[in-house]
Amino acid sequence: MSLEILPAVVLLINNEAALDRVRENIQLDPSLPWTETLAVTYDKGIEVDVNDDLKRELEFYKQAIHGANLARSLAAKHQLPFTRPADFYAEMVKSDAHMERIRQRLLDETAVIKKSEEKKREREGKKFGKQVQMEKLKERERAKKDMDDRIRGLKRKRKDALDGDEFEVELEDALKERPAKRQAGKTGKPGSSMSRTKRDAKFGFGGKVGRRAKQNTKESTDSFGGGSQSRKPVGGKGKKGPAKRLGKSRRMRASGK
Repeated sequence: MSLEILPAVVLLINNEAALDRVRENIQLDPSLPWTETLAVTYDKGIEVDVNDDLKRELEFYKQAIHGANLARSLAAKHQLPFTRPADFYAEMVKSDAHMERIRQRLLDETAVIKKSEEKKREREGKKFGKQVQMEKLKERERAKKDMDDRIRGLKRKRKDALDGDEFEVELEDALKERPAKRQAGKTGKPGSSMSRTKRDAKFGFGGKVGRRAKQNTKESTDSFGGGSQSRKPVGGKGKKGPAKRLGKSRRMRASGK
């Protein structure tokens, strides 16, 4: 006949029978005065979800407050001193060296956080700077494209109707014009909406302009003149003053001749 051995089941969570047995073993004699046991019992049950940390800690707090008030009233009833004397010295649980290490660790953590925030701000600043730079490059590309379109349109429209010099003048005028100058003609300012023909009639035509404006011609090469007659004399103010009067002896010699 075979005997089947059943495994023993050990209850590890909320084993009330084992708790009661341990309590009976360590229970003090109820006849002892309270000053010998200093035991305080919470007279209310605690029913709270163990997974709810906030409510669980709140119930612990209420239990501690109730026990402290009850113990204080019992100590006053039995004339048991419970306040700390003024000259009482309580040694700290942690040494000064240990607290210094904790303080240094907190400072290091604060420095690491501050450095991380600074690097984050630098990355954001570089990102913003790159965006601004890209916008400027795009704006330059748009301006260059617009200028090329204007030059191609001018060449296509006026190349056959104008000779080389006049085309260069028109080309330089087109390059110098800007949207701001175009808008200036609409504001009513004098001279801002003048056409090229009116400007030539008012101010004259200066001839060649551009990089070949100072190029020598056959006439300038054969001319050996001293240049412009409107130059001021070197070292003077441009006008000669009245001649100085001769001395008496020189005037007498001149009259004797």
